[in-house]
Amino acid sequence: MASTIKTIKTIKTRPSFRIIGLALSLGLAAVLSGCAPTLVTPRVDEEQARAEAERQRELAFTVRVERYERLLNVGLPLMVTASELCGKKVHTIYGFLLHDTRVYGKKYEEVAARHFGIGSGVYVRYVHPASPAERAGLRVNDRVLTVYGKQVGELRARYVMDRIEEIDGPTITLEVERGGRTLEFIIDGITACNYGIVMVGDDSVNAFADGNNIAVTTGMLRFVEDDTELSLVMAHEMSHNALGHLEKRYGNILLGSLLDLLIIATTGVDTGGTFGKLGQLVYSQEFEAEADYAGLYIAAEADFDITGAAHMWRRMAVEHPASIEERGFLSTHPSTPRRFLALEQTINEITDKQARGVALFPLEKKWEKQGE
Repeated sequence: MASTIKTIKTIKTRPSFRIIGLALSLGLAAVLSGCAPTLVTPRVDEEQARAEAERQRELAFTVRVERYERLLNVGLPLMVTASELCGKKVHTIYGFLLHDTRVYGKKYEEVAARHFGIGSGVYVRYVHPASPAERAGLRVNDRVLTVYGKQVGELRARYVMDRIEEIDGPTITLEVERGGRTLEFIIDGITACNYGIVMVGDDSVNAFADGNNIAVTTGMLRFVEDDTELSLVMAHEMSHNALGHLEKRYGNILLGSLLDLLIIATTGVDTGGTFGKLGQLVYSQEFEAEADYAGLYIAAEADFDITGAAHMWRRMAVEHPASIEERGFLSTHPSTPRRFLALEQTINEITDKQARGVALFPLEKKWEKQGE
């Protein structure tokens, strides 16, 4: 009997989950009401909100197109002047791009159609203002009918561009429709580095190369003050690709990693990948200095005015004060003061060669020691 009473009392003194849930709900409601806004704000019409979203998509699309065209305007001449450094990594370019509305994805298909004023089919998306395509008379929004005599029809623009890349001929033949007329163009090609130009939607002030592409962030595009500064950024990354810095860095990492494995195998001591990490740093600063040096030559050869180019690194120091300080071997980049002074010397070297009519090529410094 005693145990039964004890059990009953225990049950009576244990609160039910329903009561606990109710208490929590009331408490949460009290807290939320205490934190609620007190001002009367405008009510937004849903239809108007959708219309505004569409306008903002169009604005975002327009800005993206303008920024990418800026990259192409600056980058293509650099690809041509850097071709002597790129070895076998070259191809023929004609100075134009093709597109259709489908390349922009479903969200932006209609926006692209309105922005460019195009319908179904493949159209000329871009023509560089100083390219063989521009000199031949090709224009943006020309509708492409045939390429090398083959009907384009309903093919996708990416497929057509891939076919042009595969053929890689000295000239290209296009038939286009413009204003109800059919026009034929035979466009001569020019040799250029075979790297893609990529715009990355990121607010960081950055650019990078991966061996096959040159990538520039939207943050960097906002940071650079003019196309000369942008040419320095792109030519620097182009030099990393052309001079094989990525492959060399991987090789150094591999050698360091092999040393890690050797130590583990012979001593049993786990290095934690220390030598592989150190391998990544070997010659890293020298690679950056080399890319700065070659990049200035590439930009100058592409007719960019590099006389005040070094000042970008002073502005970079303002954005990243830590880059001013010397950080020794463990730093992957030279300090901004060193980069500024080295670039100033290179600019003087290049302008002296220009004044003397000497060909601009970054490796020429070695030849000069043997006598010009």
